[in-house]
Amino acid sequence: MNIYQIVKRIAKPMEVYLVQGHSSTIELSDEEIESIEHASLEGLGLRIIDRGGLGFSYTSDLSKDEIDRVIEEASLNARYATRDKYNLLPQKAPSYPKVNIYDEDLARVSLRKKIERTRKASRAALEYDKRIRKVYKAAYHDARYRVSILNSLGLEVSYSGTSCSLSLMAIAKSAKESRSGSEFDIQRFYEKLKPEEVGERAAQKALFLLGAEKIKTQKAPILLDPLVGSSFVGLLASALSAEAVQRRRSLFRAKLDKRIGAWGLNVIDDGTLEEGLGSAPCDDEGVPTSRKTLIENGILKGYLYNTYTAAKEKRESTGNGMRGSFQSLPGIGATNLFISPGRRSQEELIKGMGKGLYVTEVLGMHTADPISGDFSIGVNGLWIEKGEISHPVSGIMMSGNLREFLNSIEEIGKDLRFLGNIGSPSLYLKGIMLSGE
Repeated sequence: MNIYQIVKRIAKPMEVYLVQGHSSTIELSDEEIESIEHASLEGLGLRIIDRGGLGFSYTSDLSKDEIDRVIEEASLNARYATRDKYNLLPQKAPSYPKVNIYDEDLARVSLRKKIERTRKASRAALEYDKRIRKVYKAAYHDARYRVSILNSLGLEVSYSGTSCSLSLMAIAKSAKESRSGSEFDIQRFYEKLKPEEVGERAAQKALFLLGAEKIKTQKAPILLDPLVGSSFVGLLASALSAEAVQRRRSLFRAKLDKRIGAWGLNVIDDGTLEEGLGSAPCDDEGVPTSRKTLIENGILKGYLYNTYTAAKEKRESTGNGMRGSFQSLPGIGATNLFISPGRRSQEELIKGMGKGLYVTEVLGMHTADPISGDFSIGVNGLWIEKGEISHPVSGIMMSGNLREFLNSIEEIGKDLRFLGNIGSPSLYLKGIMLSGE
């Protein structure tokens, strides 16, 4: 008897979430192997609803005795849980979108090839400039997984996915100082990893900051690198959650169909994005994913919902019921959340800004308040004079509020890049407070 046959014995509304996978990690130091790890993952989470009471249990042991224990524990939890009429399971979907997220060839890539690809990234950094003296922990990671979801309403869906990544930190040294620069590449498909670009970009970031200076406290135009922009988009994810709105913990509460950002600002959540790291045919409740415009030309058009929060407003789930793992219940999360790109290159934006700061790195973004939107973070970058790079800058604080930030966007670049499942192009803003000397 398989797992599904076991849980189908449960008379009450129930849902099983099963994940199985394998991963490998390689770390190099000075191109020599420091560690190689292989791991397997298998786990099951079970939800049971008893007259509105929600019970949950999980296990990484899929033996019959352990499954029986999980069923008993979840049933008991549901029986004594607080009743909530919005504890519901999604209905069976008529169809699911096709997504391209599985690399069939990954399982056949040899360990030797993975090590050599990691070494390519390390060598690219060291050969970029003689001032690059060391590469700290060049790392490769990949994962193959399969997710299966079944519930008592007839929903039954499963899919497979893969991911591969390279990362490293390069150390640049001059006569007076040393600086570090980190870079990465994450892809769904192994052959699309770009080890040379990872190494060269890490070297560039380290070299950029050699001889960095402070600037005087002032309001100035800034240009955010795409990865820096992605950090700010990450703040939007929590503010756009229907759960945060319903709990009065979102700065976008009661802002639907109102202006919250500059004209030309479009924010999309797309679970069907080609090869996106957040793409899947369904969310972690089995609801089909889709492409949704959340902010259109600066106007708030919608929030992210799972089944529970959608039921509270008599809406349909947007396919954003996400779990941290099989050990947790589905909350709300973004699929692929990003700012739609514009038409101008980063080079054109730098030339057009005249004078200001090109921000290449932010420090302390985790201290930003997702409820009020206030932030005060450290930034490093390059000072721009007359549309040209003048000198590196570090030790600067940038302060403001997310609402002001969104309304200050003057132009959006065409160079969309993702930090995991969160993406942004270069962003040009005016009148941002920078605290220096």
